[in-house]
Amino acid sequence: MNPFQYQRPLDPARLIDRREELDALQRAAADRVAVRLASPRRFGKTTLLGAHLDAMRQAGHHACLIDLDRVATVGDVADRIVDGLRQLPGIGPGILEGRLARLGLTIGPTGLQLQVAPRAGRSAPGADQSRAAIRDLMELPAELAQHGDLVVVAIDEFQDLLTADDRLDGLLRSVVQHQRDRVAYLFAGSAPSLMRMLFADRQRPFFGQARPLDLPPLPAEETVREVLALMPDPDAAGVAEATARIVSAAGGHPQRTMLLAHHLYDLLDRGAPAVDAAERALRVALDEVSDVCDAVWRSLHRSERVICAALADGIPPTSTALASEHGIPRSTLQRAVERLVEDAQHVARTAGGPPQLLDPLLATWIRRR
Repeated sequence: MNPFQYQRPLDPARLIDRREELDALQRAAADRVAVRLASPRRFGKTTLLGAHLDAMRQAGHHACLIDLDRVATVGDVADRIVDGLRQLPGIGPGILEGRLARLGLTIGPTGLQLQVAPRAGRSAPGADQSRAAIRDLMELPAELAQHGDLVVVAIDEFQDLLTADDRLDGLLRSVVQHQRDRVAYLFAGSAPSLMRMLFADRQRPFFGQARPLDLPPLPAEETVREVLALMPDPDAAGVAEATARIVSAAGGHPQRTMLLAHHLYDLLDRGAPAVDAAERALRVALDEVSDVCDAVWRSLHRSERVICAALADGIPPTSTALASEHGIPRSTLQRAVERLVEDAQHVARTAGGPPQLLDPLLATWIRRR
């Protein structure tokens, strides 16, 4: 079986590097300091969360993950909280059902249900009942921690709260603000601009309430070493060079690294010569992501396309020459750069450096289109 899986989060045991980030998360948890972790989609966030929670459990602490990915209603949020809290030792079905029963709710096969009347059947709870359930359920981690145990609660895709209800962050803040000496919270999300708004906007309840943590690209040297060790015949002539080339092409992007490594492994496992295997793996990967790249390209405004093409070619995106070539004022290009960086889905600026495309395969696709 090909060891490089790229369509789902990696098993935490397969995490490459991230020692510094894991250490920061574990130290923050020990000090009961809340952390917000924002990264673009498919950048290794979920794998890092899994590794962190596994480490906490192995150290004898209690930990759970509440996944809010694509929640649409307040009821969805309450259901996901129930699913997450079930992972905590000491919070079994009886405790959850007892808490919910006080609100006239039960846990049904499709989520929370409202007991309408003794014999009238059940229906989905309304938004008010779901909000009451959320408030009551989120008290449970702190109650578990009363015995002196450290409880770690990670909430993934936290920004999707805004889709369910723009006021839910206020509800959660009203509960967790009283738990900081007992529960360590980790708020994670894959929409950096929305996460920034939730925690850096003075008008939002969580303003300034969590320490920011970013995920940098994977380090090249260690990535080459880890990927090479899993190739069919790591010591064969040319395999190390081919591995180094695909790691370079992936530019430190975790999912793109796994994608290219998967195709390189497949080629080598079928007996393809290593001398041109890296280029062949890149072509196969580009074919696979071409529809996605095309969709991204079509979603961009003209000035944004000019910026992305310039970044792919290594050209300063707001230069006078570029503005003159495309007949676009430099101020318009500067606003486009700022818009793309703020959105943080396709372009990022790290450590005050120049902007760059987040997806190295998108950059290659643009150059070869």
